This record gives sequence, structure tokens and C-alpha cells, in this order.
Amino acid sequence: MEKQKKEKPGLLQAIQNKAIRKHVASILKTDTSALKEFEDAYKKTSLEFQTDNLFQINAKQAAEVHEGALICDNELLDTVINKIVNSLIMQTSYWKCENGKVISVEGQDAPEQYKVTREELSSLPENIRPDLTGELTRVDFKIPSSEILITQWDAWKKTGNIMYYHMFRQGLDLLDIDPVTYQMIDMNPNSCGYWLPKIVQPVYKQSFFKIPDTTIIKVPLTLLQLTKIEYSTFSKTTMEILNAYCRKIFQLNEQNDYFIRTGVCSSKYDFRNAHVHGAKEVRELGEYLMFIHFQANMRAGYNIDMKTGNTISNYGSGTTTEWVVREFIPDGEDNLKIYHGLPLRTEYRVFVDFDTDQVIGIHPYWDGELMKSHFDMYDDPDSTHDYITFTANEVRMISRYNKHRNMIVNKIEQIAGAIDLPGQWSVDIMQNGDDFYIIDLARAQESVYYDCIPEEKRKTLVQNWMPEIELQKK
Repeated sequence: MEKQKKEKPGLLQAIQNKAIRKHVASILKTDTSALKEFEDAYKKTSLEFQTDNLFQINAKQAAEVHEGALICDNELLDTVINKIVNSLIMQTSYWKCENGKVISVEGQDAPEQYKVTREELSSLPENIRPDLTGELTRVDFKIPSSEILITQWDAWKKTGNIMYYHMFRQGLDLLDIDPVTYQMIDMNPNSCGYWLPKIVQPVYKQSFFKIPDTTIIKVPLTLLQLTKIEYSTFSKTTMEILNAYCRKIFQLNEQNDYFIRTGVCSSKYDFRNAHVHGAKEVRELGEYLMFIHFQANMRAGYNIDMKTGNTISNYGSGTTTEWVVREFIPDGEDNLKIYHGLPLRTEYRVFVDFDTDQVIGIHPYWDGELMKSHFDMYDDPDSTHDYITFTANEVRMISRYNKHRNMIVNKIEQIAGAIDLPGQWSVDIMQNGDDFYIIDLARAQESVYYDCIPEEKRKTLVQNWMPEIELQKK
């Protein structure tokens, strides 16, 4: 359905011009009353602005497609929903860390009593039929995706032609999931479930860094497959199952705020995706996780690079089998916000070689030059607002960064030897008042600001996606 974009209020419309934008930013960063007026004007525009662009829609807007309670007087449907939810929960492996206490549970096959047959599904009216069970799911193609992916991987290994590698990585995000493909995706070391269990004990043994309470689940195959299917096509029953499953597996409390992400991507660049608060949103949390994972997978399709105009595939942000819910850390410093609510807290990206236990680079996460050049690529209200807000908060952030960077390096090196990770990684640290939270890790070569590492200290990244698959082929 095509949506109309409403007229922009005069203030924001007047400063869309980039030269004027820079001038206004220089004024507003020292004039708090004018900055408040600007912020009020933006909030009105933000509420009115609508789009059909998938990558500009947030999870809460997307969930409106399935808005409202499922109204159906069908005893079999209730039975089927309960069976599917229980089957998915039984199959789910999860890892949980709360106040330093770690719980790890392995999923298992669901008993027969929780299995739903094709006959039961067929007996339900099509408009209320679920899109999955614990054993069945929707797919796009009949050919197993793993056959295609293994062929592409082998072609890359034999020829060295990088095109085959790009096709393989793109396929991991876009193609249907079979059991072998699931194993490939699950090998991504950038997923939280790989690195977080390795750092939690070393961090808790010292008294400086903190880790937000976190639950990581391995999404069952039939459910993960739905992240490859057009989100708007799911039945309301499917969303009822999804939300009930997430409420139980994550043990959600409607009074709490949560921060959600997939194993490799938070979608925080529209903070309405990441911050879940209020009873209604907590009840819909499963829908939000499904949407941000679907959206991340779709980025692997061919899109236009705004800088060059070239066609590119942004694969990788959907390459995970995991969904993550962690405690929300309220902003204790009243920072200005970008990306629809993300507080501009001081953050540090530290590059660590865990083979030598040394910090090999450090860079501000919110790099001023990079951020402002990014906002300058667009002339919409959001980019105008975020450019000005970022500029107003920039000096404050960089001042804190410079004050604490050496201490951060020393504190990281004190615990590096106790962390059992191979190779070089980026470690993201968020400052909240006097607290410093480790919030993310990724392999160094796949991280922004990798070039801050001296060239002589960089190590070649080894790609390893299918050792178990090779054994299965033999």
C-alpha cells in the first residue's frame, strides 16, 4: 500500500540545505532554548513522516500489519497453538547471565504430544492457519540450500574468485534454511552466543567493567526459516505463537524495559527497534525480533550504495541463529538522542589481540567525521535532526573519550589474558555515568575503524564456515 508523505514543518524544511544545516548546527550547539525548539519541531515531523521503504520502517510500525487480538472460536486452533509453542520451547537451547550467575540449557526433541500433523493444519481455515509448527515450516524452494552453498564455497576455495565467496555469504542470509545451512549460519563467531560466554567470568572477576543481564537463545530451525519469508504475509496465529514463545523462553516481565537484538545486529540505528518498553510492546516482543531479523536478511539483497550509486549486497547482519534480550540500561547522563531515541553516550571501540593479550588500537565509536558525512548523504528530516543533535553533543563525547581512553586500554589489557578468544577482535564499551559496559564484540577485520590498527600488527582473518559440513560430504 502506497503511503503519502505529509508536508514537513517549516523549521525543518528550511534547514534541509546542507550548508544551512551546518550553520544552524553551529548555533544550536550553544543555544539550549533554540535546540529545544528544534527538537519539538522534529518530534512533530517524526510522527507524521511515513514511508514504504523496508529499511526505513521500524519493528513497531511493521507489527501494525498484525494488530489486534486473534478472534476465533476454534478449539483445535487453541490446541495447535499450545502444542507449537511448547514444541519450540523444548527445542530451544539458551544461555542466560543475570547478576553474574550463568545458566545454560540444551534444547531437545519435543515429545509426540507436542507435535502437530499436516492433517491438523489442513483442518484449520487457511486465514488462521499457522505458518510453522515445531517440525514444519514455509519454504521458497525445493532444492536444499546447502547444496547451492557448498558448491559456491568449493568454487571459491578452488578458484580464489571472490565473487563465489560473496555469493556464498549472500546466500546464507537469503536462502531457505535446511539442517546443514543452519549449522553453517551457527558457525558465525560474531554471534553473541560464541563470544559472550567466553568473557563473562573474566569480566565479573574484576570490578571495573559491567555486562548487561542477557539471555541468548538458539532459534529453532522452523522458526528461524520464517526470517527468510516476507514478514507481512504471516497469519495472525503465527504472531500469537511467536509472541507467546518469546514471553516464555525469555521470561519477560511486562513492567520491565528491554534491549533486543539478533546475535549479530541490534538494529539500534532506529532505536524504536531495540528499546522495548510498556506492557503492549513487551507482549509483542517476538514480532519485533522476527522483523529485525527479516529486515537484516533482506539487506543481503542488492541495494544502491548512496555514496557511489553502485549496486551492493550488505550481507552479514542476518547471519545468526540467535535472538538476544538483555536488560535496558537507562541513560544516566541526559545525553542528546539520535536515531529516534538512541542516547549519544560516549562509546569506545577497542581492538584487542587475544593471542598476545594486547590492545592494538582504540577509536571513538561515534566518530565525528564519519557520522556527519553519513548524515550529509541524505536530506530528510531524520538526517537533518541527527546531524544537528550529533554536532551539539560531539564535544561532550570526545572530551570524555580523551579523558578515559588510556584507562580503558589498561583495564582491557588486565583481563585480556583470561579471555579465551583466538585472534583479533573489536570490543565495544559504553559509558553510562561512572559505569562502563562491555556491550559487543566482533572480529577485528570485520569491524569499522579496523584501519586504526597499525598495519604491521594486523593479522589475516581465516574464514571457516563448514568443517562439519565437509565431514558430512565425505
